[in-house]
Amino acid sequence: MARLERVEAELALQRLAHNYCVAADGRDLPLWRSVWASEAVWETSADPDYIFTGIDAICVAVQRQWETFPVMQHGTVNQVLDIGSGSATGRCDVIIHVQLPDGGWITGGGTYEDRYERSDSGWRIGRRRVTAAFDLGPLSEVRP
Repeated sequence: MARLERVEAELALQRLAHNYCVAADGRDLPLWRSVWASEAVWETSADPDYIFTGIDAICVAVQRQWETFPVMQHGTVNQVLDIGSGSATGRCDVIIHVQLPDGGWITGGGTYEDRYERSDSGWRIGRRRVTAAFDLGPLSEVRP
């Protein structure tokens, strides 16, 4: 892979990570759909009930999260990529703040282990597996 092509791929994959977070937090289903390959797998837990295969199942799963949590705020950091010509792998850490239905908050996080696919329409997530997940909370109320 040429140097410029590698830089462009890395920037596109960083944008993909950002779009994942922006779509999830902004409840933007078209943008959410655009980050996934059509036959993608989203493994949010080792429990088979939380492994979603195919873009339609992945969209239903995130909509359930939107129904459960009034507010979500994701941030990804420490992204490391191994880029080939038509595919790539990567990992990044995530911190998530979610508001519970009762108004309380939980902060959590983990690591995303990713496989990316390149198509005519650009880079997409082919598989995202959540590992090392943790929750801190519910958090106590903060008063000024």
